[in-house]
Amino acid sequence: MSTTVVVTPFGVPDQLAAACVLSNISGTIVPIGDFTGIVLTDTGVEAGNEAAAAISKLAGKHEVLLLVRSDEQIDAGHFRHGARESDVPAGLALRNLPDVTEQILLETVTPEEVEGNIPTSSMSKLQASAATMTPGRAALARTALMWIVVAVLAGLVLAFGVTVGLGGNAVAWIVAVVGAIVLGFSLWRISRVLSGGQR
Repeated sequence: MSTTVVVTPFGVPDQLAAACVLSNISGTIVPIGDFTGIVLTDTGVEAGNEAAAAISKLAGKHEVLLLVRSDEQIDAGHFRHGARESDVPAGLALRNLPDVTEQILLETVTPEEVEGNIPTSSMSKLQASAATMTPGRAALARTALMWIVVAVLAGLVLAFGVTVGLGGNAVAWIVAVVGAIVLGFSLWRISRVLSGGQR
């Protein structure tokens, strides 16, 4: 029986939950003072190392702290950019963290008893993607979606105009030309938005 806590620089539990869901890391997210951690149970040191390495890649230049209790021993280490940088004395690490960290490791408190906990199983991949989307990225997605709808409608107008125009209707050909122009413009706008150009 072992308990693993990975303490991260993420300040908002939802952000860490989303990052873990998208990285296929299962556990319970808990607030730890100004930080947020994920608690894994029955994983062992090796699985804890893998989880900490994966999360440290998401944390950018910031360190994450791995704490693994198996039997009566606690292993602690700092991770950055996907690699373990250094071992840390467990007592020193715990002294600088809120008491809830040690309580979780010693299993006197379960992760589910910590206020504000989020089981990763409660968040879908779609919800996780939405939680990690910045306002700027969300605006780009909305703009791209709008132009995609315009392109689809223009394609339908073009198809309708060509179909009716083949029967000899001159107005239908004008409609087809307008549809083609709008379709071309909307496809250009979509490419501009997706490549980071102006919306």
